[in-house]
Amino acid sequence: MRNTFLELESKPIGTEEFCFVGINYCSADYLLGVEKAADKVRELSFRYANADGSSLPFKVYSPEEGYILKDTTAYDLGNVCASSLEELETNLSKLIFQTGCIPVFVGGDHSVTYELAKRMAVDNEEFVVLQFDAHSDFIDEYEEYPHGSVMNETCKIPQVSKIIHFGIRGNLNCESAISKSREKGNMVIPYVEIPNRFNNLLEYLKDKKLYITFDTDFLNPIYAPATNCLEPGGPSYEDTLKYLKEIIKSCDEIIGMDFVEYNPTCEGAVFTGTTIVNLIMEAMSYVTIKKKSYLTT
Repeated sequence: MRNTFLELESKPIGTEEFCFVGINYCSADYLLGVEKAADKVRELSFRYANADGSSLPFKVYSPEEGYILKDTTAYDLGNVCASSLEELETNLSKLIFQTGCIPVFVGGDHSVTYELAKRMAVDNEEFVVLQFDAHSDFIDEYEEYPHGSVMNETCKIPQVSKIIHFGIRGNLNCESAISKSREKGNMVIPYVEIPNRFNNLLEYLKDKKLYITFDTDFLNPIYAPATNCLEPGGPSYEDTLKYLKEIIKSCDEIIGMDFVEYNPTCEGAVFTGTTIVNLIMEAMSYVTIKKKSYLTT
């Protein structure tokens, strides 16, 4: 048995479209556990792996959608481990992705997205970062609270043309941080404004390369309680899938994704981790469908 995501091979055997990369890093003691997320996601993904022991083609079937990963190819690159953001940057710089291969990073607290976006900037001249999150993460205290300042830092990467704070809500937000982000030209879409602004967002994304960062606390905690900074209310799993699908469909290209802030040491770890596994599979499927539609038009 392979201890990999969906029992995938640990190295490419052809020209794979995706690579799963675990990020084993935690920036603060009060967030401990997030560094274990990737391996827990791998463990929970086993139930969706092919029963015959093969890795590809995927045989994940949904009565609503059919074979959701049909024609999708992927491999599991393993974990990137680090005890500091500087070490994380160094270790990420050693990763080599196949041309056209989209990395799916899983694990760590949200501070890792800054380093992941910098790694994406090596291979992309300009892209938008769309943040699924309950919080803006735009405070200006990166040394003390890197996970709460990560979008502020990511905004400074020259190749990042805009940050889109999508679905923010709750009382752990900071008005001055949100105002500052707007002043820098970023887009802020609170959860309550999604219905009125979603179509405009999709129109904006039409010619944009997009990096998606998904914080577990974006979801209503009924669906994903195992995270450190959860907020009451928020979107259902079904609504989240709808947002993901339409956003991926509308943008010009997805260059990478990360799924962060899942903490398997918190209550509800199996339920939350299973939700994350399914979000990853669905997102990969949406990207594959998008690519196939380009080839047939």
